[in-house]
Amino acid sequence: MAGTEWSQQGIALLTAGIVWDVVRVPYAPLGADLERDVEPEQLRRRLQELHVPGPVFCDPHRPYLYVLVPPGTDREWPRALAAAGVECPGSTPPYIHHVGVPRLDLVSPPGPYWLTLPDGTGRLTDPQHLFQVIHAGVAEAAKQQDAPEGASQVIV
Repeated sequence: MAGTEWSQQGIALLTAGIVWDVVRVPYAPLGADLERDVEPEQLRRRLQELHVPGPVFCDPHRPYLYVLVPPGTDREWPRALAAAGVECPGSTPPYIHHVGVPRLDLVSPPGPYWLTLPDGTGRLTDPQHLFQVIHAGVAEAAKQQDAPEGASQVIV
């Protein structure tokens, strides 16, 4: 069924929580410079800078990144980041989430595309590291918002 959806639409609805869960992250917590129409290479560089390995795809229309993490992560994922738009849909009852996953040859816009392809080993992103990266980004964005207008920042 997924093969048919991929060949006809380029995206297949797959059930989270079986082989992977997904953490859906808006661009903002990963950097204030990431706008809706950011280039794929800039997103890839940012993931490398933040040491976020593992499969990641992007939906530039929303704009969100979808980071694949081990199944069951949704049960442990801290809800503290929900206010920043970060969620971890999985398949913990009573909820079953389906995710629109792009075909593996889609690596640039238009539409959803892969930033980092699955490598065939089953390697997924460490959810604890991902949480730390996102939490730090949210904290930095909040600090920037709270800075008085016109104040210059001193980097120590």
